[in-house]
Formats: sequence, structure tokens, C-alpha cells
Amino acid sequence: MSLAAQIESVQPDVCNKLLSEAYFQNVAIFTIREKRLESEVNKALAGLKGRNGKGGASIEVLMPTLKAPKADTAGPVCTLEQRFVVKEQPTVNLGANGTGLTAEQIAVAIAQTFQLFFLGGPLQGFYVAPTFYEYAKGGADAPYLCVEVTLQATFVLTALARTLAPAATAAAQTVSLADRQPGGGSTIYYSTDGSFPGSGNPNAIIYTTPFTVASGTIVRTAAYYPGLQGSMVDTFTVN
Repeated sequence: MSLAAQIESVQPDVCNKLLSEAYFQNVAIFTIREKRLESEVNKALAGLKGRNGKGGASIEVLMPTLKAPKADTAGPVCTLEQRFVVKEQPTVNLGANGTGLTAEQIAVAIAQTFQLFFLGGPLQGFYVAPTFYEYAKGGADAPYLCVEVTLQATFVLTALARTLAPAATAAAQTVSLADRQPGGGSTIYYSTDGSFPGSGNPNAIIYTTPFTVASGTIVRTAAYYPGLQGSMVDTFTVN
């Protein structure tokens, strides 16, 4: 599974977890991916399109984001941040057809629901951020109370298998490159102008036979194999 797919899978899981909990049964819940119109949210806040005939409060589940890698951990381990926006239109929410839950109560319940909750896969248990909720400004055209909730989780990235870098030897300014991938089959690129050795660079050259360069030339090499990540780039100066 790609990194993007790993991250994208968190948002619907989180949303469906909220939708499955009885505590939030009357609260309108939305997933927010990109910029979207506020019409659905505003209707829910106004009591026109709530859940189970209730209205006045909503939860927006935002796309999670990766933060800096965690220090002193083995492997590619990062912190994933999951944010929620809780909105409340008090005059509707606390009325006869409201949810009966304040924005603050909903915010705390979100933290309680996900504290140490394990979604499985690369995402480890959630934990609340140091300041897990804070007040934010509501919309000018539909005034409401707005609370942002932030949770964090340890996220283990799926490591991609990398192609082995080619072995290089140089004698009398003649450079030879050898495929080190088990079974061979790598495509080896090199450059002699300091640019990146890969198919995305028109100045990079596919290695086929030994080549001769002037003394002092900087050679950069990399190997690519189908289905694997490209190798590390080796850089050396020919004497």
C-alpha cells in the first residue's frame, strides 16, 4: 500500500468510528478532504439536515497530516496528526430538536473515544495532543461556536524495497559499472555533469558499456529495478 493510501485510509476509518458510537448518534458528521462548500454543514447547524431529526452541532473530520519523524525510533516512524472541527449553533443545538451536547462536550467525547484506540495497520493508538482542543472563529455568514480538536498517533510507514546501487570501478579514467541487484536486470543511469542520474533527467545516460572521462570528472550513478524504489545515488571523482 502506498504512503498516500495509508494516510487516506485513516480519515474514513475515523469518521466511521464516530458514526458507530451511540454518543454521537444525533451529531452531523462530515469528512473534509479538499475545499468544499459549507452548505451541508450550515444546514446541519441550522437544524435543516441533521441526523435523526436533530441539528445544531456537527463534526468535521479533516484529512490527517504527517508530522516530523519521531526521534530515536527504529525504522520509518512518524507522528500522524488527526484534527476535527466541532461546530455548534447554540440556539438550535440546545433547543427541542437539538443534539443536547455542547461543542465542548463533543470535543471531550472525541478525545475519550480515540484515546489509546487502535485502528490497526500502520497506525498505532491515538493519544491527545498537549492542548487537545481550542476555540476558533466561526463563519461570518453563519455564526457558530467552533472548537478544534487535535489527536496524534504513532504512524509506521511502509518501507519501500530499494534497488541496490551499482558497483563502480575506474582505471585510467575508464569507468565500469556493475549491476548488484540479485539476478541482474537493473537499469543503471549515470551523469558526468553533476546532475541527477535518473530517467527524469534528460542529461542522464543509460549505462551499457565502460566509458572514458577526463581526470577530475564527477560521476553520479543510480540503479532502477521494476517494482522497487531507485537506489541511493553514488557520487565519486575520477582521478
